[in-house]
Amino acid sequence: MLLESTDRMQKSPEGIRAVIFDLGYTLINFSGDLSEVSKLSYSTLTDQLIANGCSLDHEAFTARFRELMQLYYTQREIDMLELPVHRIVTRALEEFGQSCVDEGQIISAMHRMYEVTENHWQLEDDTIDTLRNLQDRGYSLGLITNASDAWDVNNLINNNQLRGFFNVILISAEEGIRKPDKRIFEKAASLLKVDFSQMVMVGDTLQADILGARQCGMKTVWISRRAEDSRYELRVKPELQADAEIRTLAELPDLISSWNN
Repeated sequence: MLLESTDRMQKSPEGIRAVIFDLGYTLINFSGDLSEVSKLSYSTLTDQLIANGCSLDHEAFTARFRELMQLYYTQREIDMLELPVHRIVTRALEEFGQSCVDEGQIISAMHRMYEVTENHWQLEDDTIDTLRNLQDRGYSLGLITNASDAWDVNNLINNNQLRGFFNVILISAEEGIRKPDKRIFEKAASLLKVDFSQMVMVGDTLQADILGARQCGMKTVWISRRAEDSRYELRVKPELQADAEIRTLAELPDLISSWNN
């Protein structure tokens, strides 16, 4: 359930107490051609739906589903709302005259689709050591990730042995809103029982991670090793400038300590 918007939290003199991370391209990285792997995953979805008894033209359905997904990706960057992919699959099936497909059949096909992409997400080499270092220094850790399916994200978290590091995990597919919406940061602050001034956001996406956190009054760290294509944005949108830029996660613990001293 979403936390209602509140007034900006009061500053505290205690320094940074909580570190919030993005997931994709921050803690884990995608190996391979994302476009091609996505196409394969959509084809796999169609294969499973047909195996489950749906009467579909494979090529036509796959193409239409891909088109609907692209429309969804575009729209969610405008309204910052996250809709379950299950609804998009259902809409595509209805367009192809398959309006009475059992929900379990849809879910099983979606699971097969996500298995294709999940195999390409791998931990960054310095993720575990950095998270452990921050825990040892007494920081609370949180994860806020924009994603269209919580089941998929939870698999990625579990597959990469990340869950035990985090006091709070917020997934946009469950919250119904996406970064940079202020409310998702407010919920993290509430659950961690800290003020915005005691939090730092670490992520690769300037618009979602950096701008979203800055609007709340949080410290921000841009990890740029997988995000060099975004550097042009900094020249034309100074409001996206983070408090610090790092190339590796290993730099983060000492950076935060320097802010607290």
